[in-house]
Amino acid sequence: MAAASLLFLIILATASSVDCASQVSNGSCFLDEKAALLSFKAGITGDPANRLVSWRQGDYDCCRWTGVTCSGRTGHVVKLDLRNPSPTQYELFGFEDAQSHSLRGQVSSSLLGLRHSLRHLDLSMNTALGGAMAMPGFLGSLQRLTYLNLSCMGFYGRVPPQLGNLSKLVQLDIRRFGDDNLYSNDISWLPRLRSLEHLNMAFVNLTGVDDWVHTVNALSNLVVLILQRCRLTTPSALLHHNLTVLEEIDLSDNSFNTLGVPNFVWDITSLKSLSLLDCGLSGPFPDELGNLTLLETFHIAYNNFKGMIPGTLQNMCNLRSLQLGYNNIGADISEVIDRIPKCSWRNLQELSLAYANITGEALTFVSNLTSLRKFDVSDNQLSGSVPVEIGTLTNLTVLDLGNNNLSGVISEDHLAGLMNL
Repeated sequence: MAAASLLFLIILATASSVDCASQVSNGSCFLDEKAALLSFKAGITGDPANRLVSWRQGDYDCCRWTGVTCSGRTGHVVKLDLRNPSPTQYELFGFEDAQSHSLRGQVSSSLLGLRHSLRHLDLSMNTALGGAMAMPGFLGSLQRLTYLNLSCMGFYGRVPPQLGNLSKLVQLDIRRFGDDNLYSNDISWLPRLRSLEHLNMAFVNLTGVDDWVHTVNALSNLVVLILQRCRLTTPSALLHHNLTVLEEIDLSDNSFNTLGVPNFVWDITSLKSLSLLDCGLSGPFPDELGNLTLLETFHIAYNNFKGMIPGTLQNMCNLRSLQLGYNNIGADISEVIDRIPKCSWRNLQELSLAYANITGEALTFVSNLTSLRKFDVSDNQLSGSVPVEIGTLTNLTVLDLGNNNLSGVISEDHLAGLMNL
């Protein structure tokens, strides 16, 4: 009797798996997931680019719908990508734009019908989607997500702490553009995202957040950290840092108003990109910058640093982009160039030294910077003539020598090789 019951269960399980496999193999999608997607579409009140035109009740295979990806193994919906591919500048700055391709309406909780399978959700750049309402907390129930991009959407108000339930997240992007209508007074939920590698909360108002450095320090897998213009408080010191694989930090446009660079940065020797533009930093350029030997992008312009850049940068051989302008360097151009690591000269693609109180007349060094695409030494006190060697920089797309005391004539020889300007 027991053997017969076991045989019946085996036959039943086999029949079920054959039936399920048949449903997957014929290219269809699961009916409950199709219903969830159609319910999501019902919350969309405007679709000027017709991105959802393929989402029809009569089309049985929702896996073929625009923006929907199903697993080739299980047939379940694993990815929903409805990113607005061409946002206009007007709408990104919060203005109505008749040319906008943004979806309009609300983000329906019907997405919870995909919670057992959805791993990738991208609704970014849909500036009119969200209806100026709060970012919905139910998103924290999509616990299979590894990728969530809600950047530059129409959400206002508090960032829901329920996002801390998304423990599998690898990438989280909720940045704004041009305003700070999103805010959070408490980011203690962030350390629960133990797998997080990429965090972008640019323009999210974090005014009320204390000791944000220690909170971020708990994210030991973090590779990219972007907290531009978040109204952050001056960062406190770290006795020990866990950010051993961090490659990119952007803390630009936060008014730290402090001497030197936030000292927790020095020990992060894995950094390849460091942006501290317009942070109210002052005093001399710190010698500890030399610890960051892997830097490719170093942007520290628009601060109040005073004096020569340190000689400790000589091992930064990977530099591609260097922005030091709008600081009071106050030295001869030849001395400044000597402090830029010679091992990086042929790799350097951007050099910005604008408005830095730089003097001198020796610009012939530019012939050594053969990869330069952008060269800006405007608004200084440079004198003498423009060397013809400038014409050898065939990759230049931007050249700004304006508002100096340069003299002489710009001839065809100066411009001969500058075909990309």
